[in-house]
Amino acid sequence: MTEQSEWRFSDDRGQLSTAPRRPERVLAYVQAGATLWGLGIRPQAIFGSDHDGPDPDRAKTGTLPLDEVAYVGAGSGLDVGRLLSGRPDLVVAVSYGNGHVYGLAPETAKPLEERVPVAVIDVSQARTFEEIGDRFAELARSLGAEDRADADADLD
Repeated sequence: MTEQSEWRFSDDRGQLSTAPRRPERVLAYVQAGATLWGLGIRPQAIFGSDHDGPDPDRAKTGTLPLDEVAYVGAGSGLDVGRLLSGRPDLVVAVSYGNGHVYGLAPETAKPLEERVPVAVIDVSQARTFEEIGDRFAELARSLGAEDRADADADLD
């Protein structure tokens, strides 16, 4: 048996997210959650942006089993209490190159980050699809996903 050590992940804002142990209850932006699912990590819940409605958009959720993964809502309808209701120990979000947590108002994102680690992956046009996939794969591995030989084929 190995001793569990602190979990660490440096996100694309240059911020180091840490937790006493590897996070297991992951709340993710809807498309980040779908990507993590494809890499072997099961998010506990997902959230959308102001572009999403009260129900998850199947075009964005991919193969996520929506009967198992909760959808907590979208955009301005979200507050810190609602986001924390499932007691996540990590939030995975995206950014479009400006470092802001996409899908959450700044007045929601800031207090959220004071309570739970938030890892942000840059999905802007400044990055290639492969670079974005590599970052999600790195995050998934840090969360316990195994390397998949077929992962690159999934991206083709």
